Amino acid sequence: MIVIFCNIVIALISLAINPMMVNLIDAFANDDKITLKGIFSMKKFDVKIGLITAFLLIALFFKLGISFQFLIYAFLSIVLIMDAFVDIKAQIIPNGLNFTCFIVGIIIMYLNLVFDHNTGIDMLLGMFTGAGIFALIALFAFIAYRKEGMGLGDVKLMGVLGLFFGVLNTIQIFIVSFAIGALVSIVLLITKVKKSSDYLAFGPFIVIASIITMFMPHSVMFPWYVTLINNFCNLFVK
Repeated sequence: MIVIFCNIVIALISLAINPMMVNLIDAFANDDKITLKGIFSMKKFDVKIGLITAFLLIALFFKLGISFQFLIYAFLSIVLIMDAFVDIKAQIIPNGLNFTCFIVGIIIMYLNLVFDHNTGIDMLLGMFTGAGIFALIALFAFIAYRKEGMGLGDVKLMGVLGLFFGVLNTIQIFIVSFAIGALVSIVLLITKVKKSSDYLAFGPFIVIASIITMFMPHSVMFPWYVTLINNFCNLFVK
């Protein structure tokens, strides 16, 4: 009974914050000035964003229950959903959303450094790992092709995610996001929905990989990676 009540509350909260999420998405996508009046206007509602938010938060509650981890992932999920939709609409990941997550992540990292030193260090290293990997990719693309291969918004987002996920999970997000991105790109090229020269927002792939990692961290996924690689190698050995 308590679980059902909690699920109903989470669904209602998801519906209640939907207009605010839509207002922020539109404001960031259109580069409008962010105001409290604009954020809390209740005129807009997006069904798909509401359903995605409610489903994700309820799924996180089933996995984590009423816990600090649930609150952190719920907050992060809401921001990531907005990041994805802004990137799809305007091909940017807003600095405002990145900065908000960064502040929250820094506070959590500081608390962990005080009470759980190893976790705090892992969060700090995760930030440098996430931002560093994507910064190197962006630099390589610029040197090799003389154009932006990875947006700075993606670099900042990965740095922020590193704060929340730590080193190994951040590496997993990197791998999974590129795997999903490659698969989607191939499908879009084959179906001629996109051309090889067309821009494809990468933010949504990072968001999907992050959500997957919330439910299946590296400790769960790593054995699957090993099995997959072994099976792949066995194809050539035989």
